[in-house]
Amino acid sequence: MNKKRARNHIPGIITFVNLFLGFIAVINIFQENYIFACYCIIFGSILDSIDGKLARLLGISSSFGAEIDSLADLISFCLVPAVLIYTLYTFNFPGISGELIAGIPLFLGAIRLARFNVSALEKTDSYFEGLPTPINALTIVAIIFFVHDNPQYSDPKLLLPIIIAISFLMVSKIKYEKFPILNFDSGFKNSFKIIILFIFILFFGIAYFYNEESWILMVFVSFYILSGILMHVLFQNKKIKTIRESQ
Repeated sequence: MNKKRARNHIPGIITFVNLFLGFIAVINIFQENYIFACYCIIFGSILDSIDGKLARLLGISSSFGAEIDSLADLISFCLVPAVLIYTLYTFNFPGISGELIAGIPLFLGAIRLARFNVSALEKTDSYFEGLPTPINALTIVAIIFFVHDNPQYSDPKLLLPIIIAISFLMVSKIKYEKFPILNFDSGFKNSFKIIILFIFILFFGIAYFYNEESWILMVFVSFYILSGILMHVLFQNKKIKTIRESQ
């Protein structure tokens, strides 16, 4: 019985570790350890992809767990990226413009999470509506990594429009694939996504030792973002064609 109770707390512990990593990231941003803060986001996103699925696998998923998970996401994937953006790119903007611009991932991420929580009560789909907050955070991390290795591209006038545009995808109607269930018994598509995810983790680990992890992360988030946009465009074109043919 004690072992079962301990096992049932594992998903919650993982969620709180994710939340704690967000807290650690903020502290390290204040200490100018920006790359370490970025790695806190990366590890937090890995944990975030596990906790909910593990809870469902153990049959202990609950509304309380989902709410705690969203609050952890708000800190680790919305607040932390916003603080990073402000510290690195907008702190010297006039008035409160820097704070407002840096806060865009936080504001839009909060809307995205609230909308997800409401829709999760009504339906369960195999996709997300709008870019998930962890992917948006990882995109910002990928940009910071890239600029760290290529400082000639550090101009905020170049970076901020990209960050803002991608952040708005969180509140879009574009559908994005959910991450795979943690087993190989849920169909070919799920198994294929698990393999792709493992390959990414493997390549990222190898690239880390060659200081090339920014490219691997950039390829991963770019593929995920662009695949959703491409499928959305194709679906809309197909929908328009079907309407025209029915008239």
